[in-house]
Amino acid sequence: MSSNIKPVIVGLKNKFLSKKEYLLFKKNLPLGYIIFSRNIENLNQLKSLIQQLKSINKLNQTIIMLDHEGGRVNRLNKILNQNKYTAKYFGDLYCYNKKKFNLEIKKFIKCNSNIFNYLGVNLVAAPVLDLFYDNKSKIVGDRSYSSNVNIVRNIGQLIIKEYKKYNIKTVGKHAPGHGLAKVDSHFSLPVINHSKTHLFKNDFKSFYQINSDFLMTAHILYKNIDPKNLATFSNLIINKILKKKLSFKGLIMTDDICMKALKGSIMHRAKRSLEAGCDLVLHCNGNYDEMNYLLHGLPTISPKLIKKINKIFN
Repeated sequence: MSSNIKPVIVGLKNKFLSKKEYLLFKKNLPLGYIIFSRNIENLNQLKSLIQQLKSINKLNQTIIMLDHEGGRVNRLNKILNQNKYTAKYFGDLYCYNKKKFNLEIKKFIKCNSNIFNYLGVNLVAAPVLDLFYDNKSKIVGDRSYSSNVNIVRNIGQLIIKEYKKYNIKTVGKHAPGHGLAKVDSHFSLPVINHSKTHLFKNDFKSFYQINSDFLMTAHILYKNIDPKNLATFSNLIINKILKKKLSFKGLIMTDDICMKALKGSIMHRAKRSLEAGCDLVLHCNGNYDEMNYLLHGLPTISPKLIKKINKIFN
């Protein structure tokens, strides 16, 4: 992997790569690209777009990430209908019909993986490891497998294992737990006041020794853990909790730094995330000026990070 890459995964504005996007990425390589519904017209168009994105890096080594869970987070809805396959659907099956659960989850992941491999997608933003809490923000809701941490862990680990069979890497989210949020971090900062004891026995436990190659941070302030810094900006949460206490060995990326839970300029957000211990920054809105600012202003990825990424993607 080339060493002139910036530690950013970016989103595109439209279904086709513009000339100025191409020239920006050619000169200042992002680590990868994240695909959303706005970038998809049909299967052939998407395959062509991904091939073009990969060709920007002369070594053709590029992360192509799809934010795809099933249920209401289905970026491929113009290609296939997965409305029924919410996390809740799988969580309920797990409890009441294990045999059917195993068949359905494996069929679901095989179907997704076949499409991902055809398209050239190599990283999926799943599984969601957040616990379900009633009367909290609906941003998690049926995206959670269960309110029981052991069920969430078991399903999460199985999903990671199944995707790995098809050479698709995963992003567990949203670390160290988004379930208790009363507001949607896309629009404002959730503040969680629960005790350390509750968090470590429940929400944080979801991420303990999770075998995903990547984790995505939560833009949440845990008052009784780090009262000054939300998780994405917290050295304590990223290094002492995720990496040490929860024994996470992979790479940590931010949730989208365009979200309104974060304050300050886009560069301020990116630099604070990296300084706190995040390995990668996720920038999703496709705003050219912001991407230009980040890709020119951030340092290139370190040799150590290049080595880790090369190992993950063989």
